[in-house]
Amino acid sequence: PMETTKNIIVFAGPSGVGKSTLSNILLHQSDDFEFSISATTRPIRLGEKNGHDYYFFSKEEFQRRIDNEEFVEWEEVYPGTFYGTLKSEVSRITALDKVAVFDVDVLGALSLKKAFGDQAHVIFIKPESIEALEARLKSRGTESDDEVKTRVARFKTELQHEHDFDDVIVNETGKIDESKQTLIDIVKNNFPYTTLS
Repeated sequence: PMETTKNIIVFAGPSGVGKSTLSNILLHQSDDFEFSISATTRPIRLGEKNGHDYYFFSKEEFQRRIDNEEFVEWEEVYPGTFYGTLKSEVSRITALDKVAVFDVDVLGALSLKKAFGDQAHVIFIKPESIEALEARLKSRGTESDDEVKTRVARFKTELQHEHDFDDVIVNETGKIDESKQTLIDIVKNNFPYTTLS
């Protein structure tokens, strides 16, 4: 049987671990990749643009789209805050003949793997330790102490799914170049028809 051509790459892991840094490296190094914009009900942050960073929906709008079966996957990541992948977004990218790049949380990644099977390559991005993650979230200053606790607790749960991923990158603080090299190797092995500058 013919091998499935992979056309989806998924970065997953805890908040603050550098998923977006790594996905942006890929997007800037090659025209063969296109960012898949997730939908969310969380409030828009300073500097974000609707339809660029996320599709920002009200809870009602998000629910309506769930009912219409417009999502490949969706979940309530935090109480009252929903995230999801629109089917229309995936078809937009595959129509361009590009690899869709996802930056999602761990359960979202596993749902994408379930939905797309061998088409998707899922990568778990993790910090070198729980302490390192905590320190990063604190230095970021975007979350309250309670939110940091919630995110750290969530990461402990996420770690249990690590073996369900195709690859793992340990993104150590201050060692982004090493992580970048690991990523380039993963891409060359699994997406051989794409070019990286």
